[in-house]
Amino acid sequence: MSDLETSKELFESSCATNSEPFALQNLGDYMQPEFSENCIIIIDPGMAIHNHAYIIVRFENELYFRQYLERGGRKFLVSLNTKYDDIELLGEFEMLGCVVQQKQRRQKPLHYYHLNKTTMVMDFNISGKVKDKENKAPK
Repeated sequence: MSDLETSKELFESSCATNSEPFALQNLGDYMQPEFSENCIIIIDPGMAIHNHAYIIVRFENELYFRQYLERGGRKFLVSLNTKYDDIELLGEFEMLGCVVQQKQRRQKPLHYYHLNKTTMVMDFNISGKVKDKENKAPK
């Protein structure tokens, strides 16, 4: 067991200071139906944040897993579950990374970025896709 008192302290002492991808467990129903409660999400701090991306952000001394949306020059954190209000990002905030993959029980992992073989750029897919052998980057 860790000497750290909260999961936030544990996250900040390990994941937040690392530039490598890391995993978190989704708690709550804020991101349903795309992300079920307790699914595992993989976050890549090196992935560029963009409109519609699923992100981890630190705002007002809290960590949030939400969809990032820009509307008319304003920035929002949006829950996919419509029973929760949007949060406007006013003031200081820190983007910690984009969700690139999720894994739920008895389901193949869903990937949110796939290599476009024509442009050789990673394309974002809002509803996640199973990564097949043909989507893997060439060696």
